[in-house]
Amino acid sequence: MTYMGVVYIFDLCTGMRLGELLGLKWQDIDFEQNQLHIRRILRKMKDPDNADEHWHLEFGAPKTPSSDRIILLNKTANKVLADVWEQQEKNKEKSSTAYEDNDLVFATQLGRPLDPTNMRRTCDSICAKIGVSNFHPYCLRHTFTTRGAENNVDVRLMQKFLGHATIKETADAYTHILDDLKQDEIQKLDNAVNY
Repeated sequence: MTYMGVVYIFDLCTGMRLGELLGLKWQDIDFEQNQLHIRRILRKMKDPDNADEHWHLEFGAPKTPSSDRIILLNKTANKVLADVWEQQEKNKEKSSTAYEDNDLVFATQLGRPLDPTNMRRTCDSICAKIGVSNFHPYCLRHTFTTRGAENNVDVRLMQKFLGHATIKETADAYTHILDDLKQDEIQKLDNAVNY
């Protein structure tokens, strides 16, 4: 699997926003408790008052106070982290002094922050190759929410996992998903009736 692929798999396990994934540091992960703490995001910024300034990457606070949260890690997420750690150790060895150890979980081969725009482009490229359109990294977060609804994960827990500011925000997402599920279920019943 590609390096970007493991980032996407990890996102499916955690429901994190792209900026949260790219801002995640090893110091934020507690392997003994199987959890991570969202403390920062990575975003692409440009000063709107300075037309000559180029875009740059910048770490910042999470989106809302509720976005600063603990996320529990499942077995797959832990395996991804172990694989990423192993790959980073190889990259450090291979790159020697060129490696910039920023303590980032998801970084370039030289330890630098991953550009969110490049992550989106990679996702677009993968989707184009397999004939999928209108899919972007945020859809992985939505898929995490969908799987939670399908598996009857309590909406209050999903609110905490997703870092939503209000239960309404999570409930609205769940309602949309559950409406789709209801339609699927009624179709199963319809298929059982031969008229």
